[in-house]
Amino acid sequence: MGFLFFCRKFIQLQFTNPINLKKSKLTPFWRLSGAHLNGISYLLGTMHVKPSRKERNWQELYTGYMDLCKVFATEFPLDKVDGALLSESSLLKNEQLLSNLLSTSQHHKLEKKLQKSLGLPLRSLLRMKPIMIVNLINERILADCNPISMDTSLWQVAEEKGKILKGIETFEEQLQLLERIPIKYQLKNLLSIVKDLGKYKRQLLHLAALYDAGDIQKLYKISKKGLGPIRKFMLKDRNEVMANRIIDLATEQSLFCAIGAGHLAGKNGVLRLLKQQGITVKPINV
Repeated sequence: MGFLFFCRKFIQLQFTNPINLKKSKLTPFWRLSGAHLNGISYLLGTMHVKPSRKERNWQELYTGYMDLCKVFATEFPLDKVDGALLSESSLLKNEQLLSNLLSTSQHHKLEKKLQKSLGLPLRSLLRMKPIMIVNLINERILADCNPISMDTSLWQVAEEKGKILKGIETFEEQLQLLERIPIKYQLKNLLSIVKDLGKYKRQLLHLAALYDAGDIQKLYKISKKGLGPIRKFMLKDRNEVMANRIIDLATEQSLFCAIGAGHLAGKNGVLRLLKQQGITVKPINV
């Protein structure tokens, strides 16, 4: 399930619309309140890679707030993963091979780069969708970082605390998103990444550092290019669904919700959509 987290988080952080925030509000962590909510709830924007600080137990920054809530939710319920569906969704359709989508030159360059720089043999990846190969690249590049996503780590803490565990979206909805990302776009992204893996790694680590600083605005300015045909359904449409479902959950019981940080900002971001529905959102600097 790692590809669902990282590919989504990187795309979200890469292409978020800006939100005008004062420096005191540069944070991925927000307090939610409103007359029709069941007490105070909390919203945390996450990344696949944990914050770059070397704290051994970074989760402790948030566990006190989690203790105040009855429900914990991530973008989808992590205990509802269907391994068979996941495996099926990771493969190209109709027995197609990646080599059929590449020119001879592209195939040779990709094969050489993956093997030499990352130890990934292309011949064993030919049935996989390009976005899945990107995920493997991310895992190899960030092997020295926490291999468990922030979402998964917080889910484990919430489970240990006996919280009610929920998902904002369903696992099936997540797979449907993957299916909607054009293969042509995935392939273009893969080839662009492999062209300069050193530059790509620096970009990933810089995004993580900006997240660590809570600088949503700079994340946007650096990462706004390239989303193209998937902008609407990956961000705008999902943000509307997320905001509505967060309100539904928080109306029933106090909620600690963790979603991709890229969903927070912008004129169509979750924070603004919550405000438009009468929710008071206030920044928390931990």
